[in-house]
Amino acid sequence: MEQRLTSTELGHAKLIFEQLVAVKRKTMLYPPKHPELVDAFQRLTEHLGKFLEKRPELTIAMHEADLFIGSELMMKESVTYKQFIRECEDIDVGGITFLKGLEQAELEAFVDCLCMDRRTLENEGGVTERLKANKVIHVVVASSSQAAENDEEDVEHHAAKEVYNSAVTAVTDIMNSVKVGQSVNVIKAEKTVNTLIDAIFGQQLNILGLTAIKSYDETTFYHSVNTCILSISLGGNLSLTHDKLAILGTAALLHDIGKVNVPVGITTKPGPLTPEEFDVMKRHTSEGAEILSDMRGMHRLSMIVAFEHHAGYDLKGYPELNDKQRPHLFSRIVQVCDSYDAGTSFRPFKGGKLPDQVLAEMIRQSGQAFDPVIMKAFVQTLSIYPVGSLVLLDSGDVAVVIKSNPKDLARPSVKVAIDEGGIKTDPKDAKVLDLVQRVGKGKPFKRSIIKVVDPWELGIDVVQFF
Repeated sequence: MEQRLTSTELGHAKLIFEQLVAVKRKTMLYPPKHPELVDAFQRLTEHLGKFLEKRPELTIAMHEADLFIGSELMMKESVTYKQFIRECEDIDVGGITFLKGLEQAELEAFVDCLCMDRRTLENEGGVTERLKANKVIHVVVASSSQAAENDEEDVEHHAAKEVYNSAVTAVTDIMNSVKVGQSVNVIKAEKTVNTLIDAIFGQQLNILGLTAIKSYDETTFYHSVNTCILSISLGGNLSLTHDKLAILGTAALLHDIGKVNVPVGITTKPGPLTPEEFDVMKRHTSEGAEILSDMRGMHRLSMIVAFEHHAGYDLKGYPELNDKQRPHLFSRIVQVCDSYDAGTSFRPFKGGKLPDQVLAEMIRQSGQAFDPVIMKAFVQTLSIYPVGSLVLLDSGDVAVVIKSNPKDLARPSVKVAIDEGGIKTDPKDAKVLDLVQRVGKGKPFKRSIIKVVDPWELGIDVVQFF
């Protein structure tokens, strides 16, 4: 399922919904410039702005008289606000999504729609068309019929998120257990990895795109899951058997377990580490291997990967490996995936690089820091434009890369996030574009990628497109 709101966020979201109901009521009662109405809109805009600083969107859905905020059923509010829910359903509004970047003028135009009767709206093409006409791009409305049509797609989408979130929970539990000295259930880690393998290669869930999820408060947990998913995908491209993928995946999931002993002030420091701090950070490889060696039933390769994943293909990393020419194959795989995810992780204090920039830098280090064969397979796994990238097309559309194309790495499958007219699309209704399609036989391609763009600057949460 969709990642749940925390109790604090849910309380904030409920307040926003109550204010929305109040604003609609006051719009019906007062003239546009009345102080009561002006104040109500300002407060609603302010609260939505604060919520959307931390979350890319807030979704409120109404289905058969039930109210949902995010993925939570609001039983009490469903009864309290049944009149509002009925009024929304009367004008065919089954879902409302507020997006980061929302302005008060857009909010006013949206509430104006809510106050209109269905016949008038239908004459204008419905709520969605009226919002487009008023240049409202940060409020996305789903009709009740659309919600029903999208049920099957939503199940798949939620299933992928459920698998991902369960893996994050498993890593969190394991690392917290290690931190307080409790025993760790190795079988739980192995089951988590097998679930991820099934999701990645079952061709039902596009879970690779969810590696775009980052958390600034729990970086190690999300990073561990992302590294695991990338390592399994890369291992599959290297033709590893299921049994070997299971061992590789577990090693990748736990490769940073030694960081439980690194002070938080070092792992989250806003700036370069001092030589002394870096020495502390480097110890996480040997301490991770030691932690794993104490876990009954843990495969020895997990210990090796934890110890070697920063050593480098040329052995110029850390720790020093004097007894071999190269790190183990699994260590080299995890190193590539670990470096890529770390490189693409945005940090408020240092910014972040776009996926194609990180990949290009890694390619330049192929044969030195990174195994050249593994790097070639990694590029084929992600494509030149990695899954999760936001790209500008020569048609004017801005789209999210959702799947690589092994036959032509420059032409992956994409979903439109912003159409050529500059209108943001609802991720649920996003159109998939085929970049290998030509204008005609032997003619130029119909669409091509111009460049990768920054989703943060455009207020796009790419994860919503998977």
